[in-house]
Amino acid sequence: MSKLSDELEYDLTKMINMHSGEHLPNNLPYWMLQEGIVPGSRILCAEGIGSKSKENKTDVIIYLHNSIPIKISAKLLNADYFGNWYGHNRFLKEFGTAAFNRMTKASALWANKWANTATNPFVGVSICFGKRTGNTAQRFTDIFTEDDILTVAKGFGTGNHVANCMYISNTPALNIQGLINSLEPITKVNVIRATSGFMIAHRPINPMTEGSNRGKNVYCRFAPYYRLPTKTTITNTKQLFSLGEFITVNSDCTNHNHILNDLEHNFNIKIPRK
Repeated sequence: MSKLSDELEYDLTKMINMHSGEHLPNNLPYWMLQEGIVPGSRILCAEGIGSKSKENKTDVIIYLHNSIPIKISAKLLNADYFGNWYGHNRFLKEFGTAAFNRMTKASALWANKWANTATNPFVGVSICFGKRTGNTAQRFTDIFTEDDILTVAKGFGTGNHVANCMYISNTPALNIQGLINSLEPITKVNVIRATSGFMIAHRPINPMTEGSNRGKNVYCRFAPYYRLPTKTTITNTKQLFSLGEFITVNSDCTNHNHILNDLEHNFNIKIPRK
């Protein structure tokens, strides 16, 4: 989460806790009733959990007396991602093997096309889901079903990590009634509207300028055609991409560092790292 996202989560939690012991309005929106939230329930407390685990789609949870909690996915108005940096294990858990196979094939096709005009070297491509424009974006429904959009937005399975509503604003609500008025159900229409079109974001990582992101799982990898006779340091994209092509990967949590190590040790191709 970004600093501004963390601040929104903190401010919402703080405001709600100021009203601990008070009751929800008796007239709740119909969608909240469908979720099982009980009108007039007493507010016990709120907790910010969005930054505690990457599995959490709930950012702020409101615990209620004799009611299921209100589990809020809080997004800034300009938030780019609903699902940031999807690893293999998480992907398989939420979407399955068939979708993974479609994703890695699409990623390899995208990477080989991107390599024709890329100005920065990369050896793998990671993915995110959400709002994206330009040549790194691909339609979400090219790979996934529309129902999968809900999985990305609200979470998978059951439990407090699965959100049951969205709050989209740059500022926290001033009171409980204002919060209730601003909450929205997580529907395909609302999510797509919030992201201005739901996309897969292909994320080629430049190992020469990026550090921690090299640890993200990849959905395709660079594969050389042959081993160079001597160890060669390569920083030029045309030189690098003339030596091989991007291929699909297995769901074995391969990341950019793994590929860089393999290229250096087994193919004598050394790409400097930040």
